[in-house]
Amino acid sequence: KKDSVHLLGNDVKVNANAGIFVTLNPASKDYKGRSELPANLKALFRPIAMSKPDNVCIADVTLLADGFSEGKILSQKLVLA
Repeated sequence: KKDSVHLLGNDVKVNANAGIFVTLNPASKDYKGRSELPANLKALFRPIAMSKPDNVCIADVTLLADGFSEGKILSQKLVLA
């Protein structure tokens, strides 16, 4: 792995913990169409899928990790509250 890359005449330091995410889906509900990413940019990125997080499961695991013995019951109450 390289510590830096040459970009537009400059050496740019690379941070291995950083990521770049590209989306062309607007937030508006009224917009039905999607734009296709140009091929030269598509080659630089990996496709990923996103889904809605399970907040009850996340709260359950967090509570159990913090020492609560009834994480499932508490997590349901916390998320629905």
